[in-house]
Amino acid sequence: MSETPALRDHDKPITATGHTVRDYWLLEPDITYLNHGAFGALAKDVHEVANNWRMIMERQPSEFIREILRPNLRKTANFLGNYVGAQGDDIVFVDNASTAINAVLRSLVLLPGDEVVTSNHAHDTVLRTLEFICERAGARLHIANIPFPIEDRDDAVDAITDRLSPRTRLVVIDHITSLTGLTLPLQTILDECSDRAIPTLVDGAHAPGQVNLEIEKMGCSWYVGNAHKWLGSPRGSAFLWTHQDLQARVRPTTISNFISDGYTAAFDWPGTKDFSPYLSITAAIQFRARFGEDKIANYCQDLIIKAANHLSTVLGVERGAPDNMTGFMTTFAWPGKDKATLENVNNIRLILRNEYQVEVEPKIINGKIWIRICAYIYNEMDDYKKLADAIQDIVSKDLISQA
Repeated sequence: MSETPALRDHDKPITATGHTVRDYWLLEPDITYLNHGAFGALAKDVHEVANNWRMIMERQPSEFIREILRPNLRKTANFLGNYVGAQGDDIVFVDNASTAINAVLRSLVLLPGDEVVTSNHAHDTVLRTLEFICERAGARLHIANIPFPIEDRDDAVDAITDRLSPRTRLVVIDHITSLTGLTLPLQTILDECSDRAIPTLVDGAHAPGQVNLEIEKMGCSWYVGNAHKWLGSPRGSAFLWTHQDLQARVRPTTISNFISDGYTAAFDWPGTKDFSPYLSITAAIQFRARFGEDKIANYCQDLIIKAANHLSTVLGVERGAPDNMTGFMTTFAWPGKDKATLENVNNIRLILRNEYQVEVEPKIINGKIWIRICAYIYNEMDDYKKLADAIQDIVSKDLISQA
């Protein structure tokens, strides 16, 4: 086999931040990109590693798939496990968090009258999957109403615990919500569930690379995380961690010929596909290490809070979350009087991108329009000042109603 692809200069620190480092990514230079959390953004060096993995496979596909692939998947799992505080043998790879959520939920055996609890901030994909499995089993799905905007972390804990009962068989909870950008008090919620011996499935789609993880110490039953968002690997790379006591019950959504060979074997071969996104996770983590995890965390959180406060003040709108529930992304209310329709949300997105060269994520939350913004190491305060100016111009000219 050819030499395992490695990141160039992976030991060489990068001391700069903001626009100075933006050229490390493949992003269009003319776009102010404030939407890193949506689909991630791939660094050039990590992209090169992924392409090198593809070249190795194409030079000898049979040898790669039969002999090289699985040992390197397990090697990657060990490397990732060290990063997220888990054993590699408890980690398997999937294409995205939705696939992992489906694998867990569709492996469960629920009975009529059983109850499952999640929150109103859960991703639509998770809600639809929960509705499907509960309807099929005759189980009841309870949606905990976490308030939004939110002012106190305890409100999120109370919303979940108030829905728990002796019939609760599972709690599905976000680590960081996709819709509203809230960093929930996860450990407190997990502890409450553990005290009641209720299994917990954590949707950590946005967490790896945004918060420090010690999965084994959390006390959850399953943890799902994307590697292609904040962590920085190519799209189509996510992972599922399963507590050792539960691994015999979990099966992948795609049943392959290794289904009876154990947890990792069953997931490691879902059928013929491009495995380079999984195998590039190591390079993504090494690339982040050049900045330093603490530096990334401190820079991005400080920037998003300053940005949120600036936008809130300049636009005269409320923020969606307090500082202690804010990671690298947050929300603020749209200042215009435009109705909360999908058409208007799409118009806001397109006008900001096409006319003002700013990429953000407008959302409809509780019947109102909110803007979700992100902060990453390549952003700086001028990006958010540009966004504020653009929004003020759009509202003053009433461009959304005219679109």
